[in-house]
Amino acid sequence: MGVTTDLTGSEFLEAMARRKQIDPTMALLETAIKATAKGGIGKLRQRSRGQVPYYEEYPALKRETWRPDIRAAVLANQRVGLHRKLMRTAAAADLYPTSIGTDAIVYPSPGPSPLDVLPHTPEGKPVPGGFRLGLSPGMVKHQGTQTVLWAEQLFEERSGVFNIANLIKNDPTAGEGE
Repeated sequence: MGVTTDLTGSEFLEAMARRKQIDPTMALLETAIKATAKGGIGKLRQRSRGQVPYYEEYPALKRETWRPDIRAAVLANQRVGLHRKLMRTAAAADLYPTSIGTDAIVYPSPGPSPLDVLPHTPEGKPVPGGFRLGLSPGMVKHQGTQTVLWAEQLFEERSGVFNIANLIKNDPTAGEGE
């Protein structure tokens, strides 16, 4: 039995406990979506990134254009779009992310190019509604590529408690994208 709206309280809890064993691929996607949502909530509070000492008020919060309601609406819209693209990529290419950071998604790839991951139609065009490389709104940029051996080494060093997406985008050896 899957998770549905007509379950009793105990049936719901039992189904939730079994859901990852029933469909491990969808469980990976669920984990990635949860991580994205949690990262988005943290973005509602803008902080200094080393420009101002922690004990001083961050000047950006005094700007008239910084409004939490607008910031929340923009983030919510971006998250919904990201989730749609995750689902389109999963449906079109049977490809699921291994991790998601605040603004980075890691997919397994047969090669080092982001083009090796992006799904295409039989005519060779990007899948409508999926990820597309570029600088325009709605498009994504390649932030880096690493090998599985790199990730395995980090798992051993850190006991598996970290997000690969956050490390790839900040790793200078990951290879810059365009």
